[in-house]
Amino acid sequence: MSVLKRLIGSNTSKPKHPIAPGAQDFIDGKKDTLTFADVDPEGAALFQGFQKAMVLKKEGKFREAETLLLKSTNPSSIYKGHYKELFKIWRKHNRDELKANKFEDVESRVLNMIRLDEEMIKTMLLYWGGQQKRKLPSDYFDKDRNILISDAKALKKAAESLGNKNNVVLAEKLLKKFKTL
Repeated sequence: MSVLKRLIGSNTSKPKHPIAPGAQDFIDGKKDTLTFADVDPEGAALFQGFQKAMVLKKEGKFREAETLLLKSTNPSSIYKGHYKELFKIWRKHNRDELKANKFEDVESRVLNMIRLDEEMIKTMLLYWGGQQKRKLPSDYFDKDRNILISDAKALKKAAESLGNKNNVVLAEKLLKKFKTL
């Protein structure tokens, strides 16, 4: 069975998945070529945003790159690299702000990183579990997480400086998790 038939179903059935307009034009013979953007316009837009963010990051325009990468995490996605690059930018901000004693900003940012990383993992589990037609174990993508030991250390330093015991405990749990990996 061809890929297109699997995507759209047999001639007598309704499509299993909605067909993007560009792909429909190809099927109808209005276009001679089929591109990634024709099949998955949302994924193509995310990829273009990612490419633009990498150019901005290379130019030292971190805030603009951050804005584009943050857009690609809402709603959460399976594109791990978008999160990875966003977190790299945020780690730079964290280092600078720890030196400037802006502990609230660091604590807030690391907590946001933890939340985004959890959302990404849940999305990956749902998506790839669906692709494999099975329920994946919750630790299946643990090696794909984007939280680093430096993030846990930054959270701990910020939380200790602010006297936030709950976040100190969270940071210590993360640090303990890294020791067991």
